[in-house]
Amino acid sequence: MQPELYRDENLLARLDRMPMTRTAFWIVALLSLVWIAEAFDIGIVGPVVTLLNGVWHLSKAQQGLLGVSSTIGIVIGLIPSGIIADKLGRRTVVLGGIACFSVLTVLGAFAANFWFLFIIRLLAGIGEGAIFPMPYLFLAEFVRAKRRAVSVGYSNGVLTAAYLIPSLSAVWAIHAFPAAVSWRIPFVLGGLPLVLLIPLALWLPESPRFLLKHGRRDEVRQLVEKLERQANLPHDPTLINRRALAVIHQGAVRKPSLRSLLRAPYLSRGVIAAAQLTGALILFYILLVFGPTILMERGFGSGNAILFTGAMMGTAGAGSIVQGYLADRYGRKWILTVYFFLASIGCIMFGLFTNAALVIVAGLLTSFFGLGVFPVSKLYLAEQFPTRLRGGGVYFGEMTARILSGVVTIYSLPFLLQLWGNRVIFEAIAIALLVLALPVVLWGRETARISVEEAGTDMSFAELDSEFESVPGAKLV
Repeated sequence: MQPELYRDENLLARLDRMPMTRTAFWIVALLSLVWIAEAFDIGIVGPVVTLLNGVWHLSKAQQGLLGVSSTIGIVIGLIPSGIIADKLGRRTVVLGGIACFSVLTVLGAFAANFWFLFIIRLLAGIGEGAIFPMPYLFLAEFVRAKRRAVSVGYSNGVLTAAYLIPSLSAVWAIHAFPAAVSWRIPFVLGGLPLVLLIPLALWLPESPRFLLKHGRRDEVRQLVEKLERQANLPHDPTLINRRALAVIHQGAVRKPSLRSLLRAPYLSRGVIAAAQLTGALILFYILLVFGPTILMERGFGSGNAILFTGAMMGTAGAGSIVQGYLADRYGRKWILTVYFFLASIGCIMFGLFTNAALVIVAGLLTSFFGLGVFPVSKLYLAEQFPTRLRGGGVYFGEMTARILSGVVTIYSLPFLLQLWGNRVIFEAIAIALLVLALPVVLWGRETARISVEEAGTDMSFAELDSEFESVPGAKLV
């Protein structure tokens, strides 16, 4: 008999039955604050590009480079951060990432030329890359199966709505400071997330599944018992999930290796999940970086263009929350499909309409579904891998999606806008959304309403049931 397997699964089964306790709420709140900090840091790019155009008279190439600078850093930082997350912990990556991008963002306020600003934004992106997938990964491993999507939906709703903050700060800076100074103000404000390091260091626990994977059972037991006391649940040492126990038994003899991500079934799972994430990120980056510029070409003033882009992010926050509820109830793949389809309709309308009121309606439809797709889009990626590979798998998929969307697409966009105009661009986005979501429809797995262990295993339920029978002492449980 292997009692450590039972202890591990007993703690996870008890965690998976947990309602939303006070401690769990504060964990979600802390992760939401992490996202607000990063949303501000990433979200200042669009307003700053708009403001700098009038001060430094940026060329199309410079606009493209500044637009992709942070994303290049994100791509560079993703894989090392994923490895660190699997080796040293999710919490370590969160704290280090915030410190990195906050300090570097403040330095951007002192940039005297384009290339200094470009390098600073690239380096800040490395810290952003460490942070961005982490709350999704954290919540996937912490929240019970029936509430994973809605918990991520609320947190992601806060993240997406927080992109309104850099827009508001830029509009305030336009009216409060001369043009040569106003673009620097968002960078100065970007240092404020440093104050988050104190509450995060004090109150953000490590992922229970990471702790169990590294033999730190006492820490998990203390956390689980604390949550049970808050929820008035008994400490049940016999509770297990038979299939999750089988996954733990199977994983106990497997060593983590990133090469496993290039083998079946994780390669195909990762490609399918990364494809739909790429579609979502293409729309996100275009609106975030060039949204104000595109709206100004439609006749909006600079302040109104920045404000409306921020309002679209706020609308997306509501879409995120709604999607979380729907995905827990009706499943991941079909809700993803519906959101991508309606987002493509919004993009088509955005490209066709010229009337300002109709452009606003199309923009809100696009943002509610196209930008509101992220909670389940990213959670779905995290659910494709077992605990031993989840950090590397999530970060590798995120890296691939961001190279295609935030680097290749965004660098090319100023030239494509000049060549085709923004209306044709949005028709192309609509097609891309449908094409990249198609693999989920045809071959995607449903991962709702099962434990994250069951979602990430490479075995069928029948194989898991058979594996359970082979666990030493299983029939005694």
